[in-house]
Amino acid sequence: MIKVNEFNGTSLGVDNQTVDQVKASWIPTDTMALADMNIELYPAGHVAGAAMTSIHADGKSLLYTGDYCLHDTEILVGCNPQLLPKQPDALISESTYGGTIRPQRSELIDQLYNEISYTIKHRGNVLIPTFAFHRSQEMAKRIDQAIENGTLPNCNVYMISKLANKITKIFNNYSDLFKKTQQRSKPFEYKHVQEVERVSDIEEPAIAICTPGFGHAGTSLNLLNSWAEIEENTIIVTSGYLPPDSPLKLAKDKHYIKIDGERYPVQAKIVQIELSGHADQQELVELIMHLKPKRTVLVHGDLKEAEALSKHVSELTQVIIPEKNEEVTI
Repeated sequence: MIKVNEFNGTSLGVDNQTVDQVKASWIPTDTMALADMNIELYPAGHVAGAAMTSIHADGKSLLYTGDYCLHDTEILVGCNPQLLPKQPDALISESTYGGTIRPQRSELIDQLYNEISYTIKHRGNVLIPTFAFHRSQEMAKRIDQAIENGTLPNCNVYMISKLANKITKIFNNYSDLFKKTQQRSKPFEYKHVQEVERVSDIEEPAIAICTPGFGHAGTSLNLLNSWAEIEENTIIVTSGYLPPDSPLKLAKDKHYIKIDGERYPVQAKIVQIELSGHADQQELVELIMHLKPKRTVLVHGDLKEAEALSKHVSELTQVIIPEKNEEVTI
């Protein structure tokens, strides 16, 4: 993030020395007891290592969810509400999909495989922009296993991202973070997915899993610009949200791309399949019903999503949707 912000001419207010200081003081533990405070972490099911934070202090309790997901994904066990402390004085919850109910994950996976199979059958390329952390490894593992069991045809599959490839190596050293079905010595060693660093390494037709997930730059933008004008190709967007300035959003909504200021029509098929690691409205409500918090503060979501969720839980808990910089007293 420091490098990205420096490249964009902005500042995070920290430097590499600050990062080294934080790393030196890092304590790898799920619980910590201080003089007047107790902190516990619980698996959130969003990505590998994601955790909810429970804080007990001055006779009060708070649970901060961060991003979370209750259902299992292909490589990760979902958050288990049974393990969480009940009736906190305050629950701070994400509300990203507070007004959205998604189809069953199995239906979305079937849709993904159908789109890939059809495109490969017709000698087209499949572009799947993903995020380097967790989502690239999840997609690569998903496709690798589908080819291995015959769900997908044998074809050229590439994961193109230096950062994603570095993260994959780290994931292979922490197999205990993933589902038991993935807990081999190196769970992210692929049989059918090649990890490469350059577009020139691709042999078409191919499936390309690449970064960044929003298609702003790098390989995702490079291949979007190269493949979008070809009718036989398919571009699969797996994120439920695309920022307004995302080239993927422009291609999906306006059916053209811009290269050096010039417009080019999009002939490729663009399909959005939300394989999100966030809880949808049903899971958000389920967690609140289970925990029975006295107050619930809804954050990390557009206002309309937070308000939609509030309507469903306002009889279960006092709901607060704070404005920016607003202080909430427990």
